[in-house]
Parts: sequence; structure tokens; C-alpha cells
Amino acid sequence: MFRLLCVAALATSMGVSAQNGKKIYADYHGVRYTRAHDGKLGRWEMHADTRKSKTGRGTICRNADFMDTTGRHDIAAVAYPRVGMQSNLDPDYLEYQILSAKAAGIDGFFIEWGFIGHENDALLKAMQTVAAKYGFEVGVNWCDGWLYYDWITRMHPEIDTREAKTDYYAVCYQYLADHVLSGATAPTVNGRPVFYLFGPGAKPAEYASAASKLRLPEGMERPAVLRRWAEWGRLENDRYVPVRWSEEIESWKRLGMIPTAWLPARVRGMDAGHPRWDHYAEPDDLIEFMKPFRDSVWMSSDPDYVVKSGFVMPGMDNSGCAGWGGQHYYYIPRADGATYERMWEFNMASKDSLDMVFIASWSDYTEGHEIEPTVENGDRELRTTLKYAAEFKQIPADTSGLLLPEKLFGLRKRSEFLAAARRKTADADALLDDAARLISQREYARAGERLAEAEAAVGTLEKGLKTRTIDVPVSQLRFSQDASAGEWSADPELKVYLPENVTRELIAARTHRGYLEFEYLDWEVNGSYCFIYSRTERQPKDRFATVAKFKTDGSKQWKRVRVELAPENVLYTTAPGFTLMFKGPVEVRDLSFHYTLVR
Repeated sequence: MFRLLCVAALATSMGVSAQNGKKIYADYHGVRYTRAHDGKLGRWEMHADTRKSKTGRGTICRNADFMDTTGRHDIAAVAYPRVGMQSNLDPDYLEYQILSAKAAGIDGFFIEWGFIGHENDALLKAMQTVAAKYGFEVGVNWCDGWLYYDWITRMHPEIDTREAKTDYYAVCYQYLADHVLSGATAPTVNGRPVFYLFGPGAKPAEYASAASKLRLPEGMERPAVLRRWAEWGRLENDRYVPVRWSEEIESWKRLGMIPTAWLPARVRGMDAGHPRWDHYAEPDDLIEFMKPFRDSVWMSSDPDYVVKSGFVMPGMDNSGCAGWGGQHYYYIPRADGATYERMWEFNMASKDSLDMVFIASWSDYTEGHEIEPTVENGDRELRTTLKYAAEFKQIPADTSGLLLPEKLFGLRKRSEFLAAARRKTADADALLDDAARLISQREYARAGERLAEAEAAVGTLEKGLKTRTIDVPVSQLRFSQDASAGEWSADPELKVYLPENVTRELIAARTHRGYLEFEYLDWEVNGSYCFIYSRTERQPKDRFATVAKFKTDGSKQWKRVRVELAPENVLYTTAPGFTLMFKGPVEVRDLSFHYTLVR
């Protein structure tokens, strides 16, 4: 007994908790970008015609380049990330997400992935790089439908038939085996690599053909494949009745796949209590939806079910995308966190039969089922995840680490700004690196001490900054055309020139923060895109020259907006030429520039 206690104490001192081998993974939705980091926005923005919806909500017009006076951007989501709009390719942001997930008891992310070379493949590689530092696992939710759409043909014109796509499917499967399902960050359950097959791409025979060509790396077990089973079901006497058997899922089972849940069905039609959604689900529906998985998979003795996965999600509101072109609004209430807790409770009632739990999702803001901390929901879902992760894995539920990654991220960004201002941040950065390592090892008390030291070091450097604000009203600007009643047309283009003395100050400053403020006439429903460009030295120039892209939605009103002017992107020069250029069928007025310069 004494020896066991010593081993347990040593494990605790090293930040490692003994556990029972059970795993928790979360779906990761991307890719989301920022102008400063990537020169584009990705899934943060969304413009869509939704006039086919029965709700009367005829359009989605989320111009994510626009921000309010608090700095909050107009993103395609119903909840706003607590650390703001960030880039999925920013290592600091990935570090924050990974460490937050680890602190909540999550073992890895399954990135929604389609094929080699797709933008999500770049996300996968970026995630693996950061995950390797912190003992985190990275897998895929293989959305193989992307491969069978015309998306692959746009990149590879020769892959233009179903047969050619199936051949490439085998190439992609081998890539996953070699680079994702084996190696240090491979997701493994019961010693076996695992991935989620979302579909709806390959047919069973096509998958079997690709799988027959798979060459497993030395020492790698054949992957356990979790196959999405999310058939719709029906209402009977106001009670949801799930689908308990289908020939399609049987065909996948014959290939050795394991039926696994996805988002529960939403079969209830729009009503007086839910006028903003075409269909919705009640909390009871979610439990009924899950029962076939419990009865036919979790409790089954079928030896082919080598990894049995539970499933949880916090709720849903896809107002950010309305079905990704389907023009259909769906809703599952979060109920102040009760929905998520109830799904976890249902899974935990069968925890002895489960090997893992899959969460949908960590970051799908557009469909509104993210558990990443948000302004609206705080870190509630992380605390719930940790509570049940501890029960599932039989480990302590230490909540003292949940807020540390957010503090780390904030200090990283403050240090980054100081470095841009040419301040020496090496000492502070070393403390932050050590704090990140300690958080990943669950040594939260020591990590907190390092963060306090880093904050003091960063604060000292910030006190040495000298700042100056400059506001440039419309009266001090020059334009490439004359105004008409104080308004300018950006069709075909409108060039805007800063005063030369302001430009000189911007060039002389070590760094700065700035934004453009203006009004535009929002007159056309689903109008053409309008752009704001700058000069830039960043490559590729056609991407980083874009300051903003926006669309009108037909309110017939003048709207006042702000746009960030990323110092990394905008080139200021005293040579003749414009500072910014508007381009598109829109009227603008009352333009002004605002800067905080650091010297």
C-alpha cells in the first residue's frame, strides 16, 4: 500500500493523473482566419440567400471585417469567442485552445478534413505542430463528401470522374495512416488509432476498394472507424421516434465500422415558440435519439465494435449559416447548460461500456454548437466537460487550470505588441513558455506563479511605451472624386488620401493600432461585394491588400461601421498614391481615420 501511495504521489507531482484509458475527443471546425494573420476571414464571414426558409429570414449578411466600438466583429455566429476573433493558424491561439481543452479533460481534437491540399489540411498540420509540444492528440473527422464534390476538381482538374475521385480517396487514406493515425499526436483508444467518418462521400464498395489498398505503417493497428449514423426519425403524438435500423448503416457495419452519433435530429416544425427556426428539437428528443446507440452499439457484445464512442453536444443554433446553402434554420436549446449536462448524464449511465466520448463540437460557431468559452456562455461548457471527464476517466476534477490558458493567451498578445514596438520581451516570453508547459502538465499552481511573474514583466515594459493618438476627420482627407451632398460613390472606385504629415508620423512610429470609420448606404438585398484595399508589401499582395470585404443586405439605411487597419498589412508611403481604395457599388460618407501611435 505504501508503494502504491508513493507512485500516486509521484504521478501527481509530475502533473500526470493515472486514468483508466478512456478518452474524450472534440470535433474541431475550421478554418477561420484574420486579416492581420492571414489576409482573409474564412468561416468568420457569411453571406447567403435564405429566402427559401419559412421563417422570413431572407438573408445572412455577416461582414466580419466590421467591428463595433468594443472591438467585437460581426461574425457568423450567435455566440462570440471570449478571446475575440482569432486565426485558426495562429500558434498562440492554437496553444490557447489546446491547453483549454486539456484543462477540461479533453484528449484531442478531430479536425473536419476532406482531402490532401484542402485548406483544412493546412489547419491539420498547424494543429499537429502545436499539439506535439503539449501531449495532445490530433485526428480527423473525415468529411469525405468534400472529395466527391467538385472541390477536388477545382484543385486537380484531372480528378473529374467518380472513379478518379475514388482512386484519390485511397491516396488520402494512406496519407492519414502515414501522417495522422500514426506518430506522436495520433488519437488512440485501446491501443488502436481512431477516426470519425462523417461522409457523405464514398459508397461502401468505394470505401472497401480504397481500404484494401491501405498499407499500415509498421507497428500500427488497423484504424477503428466511427461511422456517422444520424438518420432523421419522426414525430408520433408529439414524441420523437428515432430510427433503429437501416440498410445503409448495416452496409457500413459489414465493413467493420462502428455506428456513432452526430447532431440529434430536429424534426419539430417552426411554431409560435420557435419562430426563428424552420425546425428544432426538444431536450427529450435528444435522449430518444441516443437510445438506439446505447441499445445496439454500447451494450452490444459484437467483437467488431472495438471502440465504442458516446456522443454529447451542448445545443445548436445555425443562424450563422442556415444549413450551409440549404437555407434552413435549425435549433436545439442550450437551456443554460442543462442540455449538455443531460447528454453527459445519459452517456455516463453507460460509461462502463464506453471507450471514448465524442463532443460536437469545440469550435463550430457557425452552427452554434461550440463549447469553447464565449462571451455569452462563459466557460460553463468547459466546467461541465471537466466534471464528467473526471467521472469517466476516474481522475480528479481540478478546476484551477481552466482560466490559465486564457490568461496565457492575453499575455502572449500583449508581449507580441511590445515586440512590434521593439521592446525586449525575451524574459517575459520565457516565463510564458514555462507557464504553457506547466499548464499542459496540470501543474496549475506553478503555472499561475509563472503567469504572475510574466504579467509583472509585461506590465513593466508597457509602462515604458509612449503613445500618441491621431484622429483624422473627413475634412482633412483628399478623395479621387468630388463629393455629391457629402457622399462619394465607390463605383467603379474611390481613392482616399491621408494628409502627408499623418503618413510621416505613421512611418516614424514603432508600431500602431488604427481603424477606419465610415458610413455606407445599405440599399441592395444580397448586393454585390464591396472591397477596401490598401497598398501592402506582404505576399501574396492580392490577399493582404484587402482591408475589408462587405456586402449589403437591403436595410435601405446608412450604417456606421469600423474596420481595423492592420499595421502588418497596410503600407503607408509619402510617395504619390492613395492610402485606401473603395471599390464596388456602394455610397460612402463621413470617413475618418483613428490611430494610436507607439514611439
